[in-house]
Amino acid sequence: MSDPAPGGPPRPTPDRVGPVDALAFLCEIALLVLLAVAGWRLGAAADVPGAARAALSVVLALALPGLAVVVWARWLARTAARRLPQPWRLDVQIALFVAAGLAIAGVGLVWWGVGLALVGTTAFALTRDR
Repeated sequence: MSDPAPGGPPRPTPDRVGPVDALAFLCEIALLVLLAVAGWRLGAAADVPGAARAALSVVLALALPGLAVVVWARWLARTAARRLPQPWRLDVQIALFVAAGLAIAGVGLVWWGVGLALVGTTAFALTRDR
């Protein structure tokens, strides 16, 4: 808490954002982007007629990152009403990054998948006390 304003309640100090926090945020953004790419590639590889393939690509490109957003918002976000306590929160974060890495590697972007899984799990392991 910072010094109280004259005649008022104390003001909360903002959380400090360090380099690891910034890296963790970039990993979250990369998770969503790469899941959208994986969804698009999965739809494009489907053995269905052309118009249905394009529609499936769009649906999967929106559904995969959407599922990750729902999981994150429900159990992992700092403002989540049902935020998981540690170590469960870190376990779910690691599972999400590893699953996304496997999906991304499965559509042919192996190094992107490995990189996301390694950097994402490391960044969130380093920020687990927050």
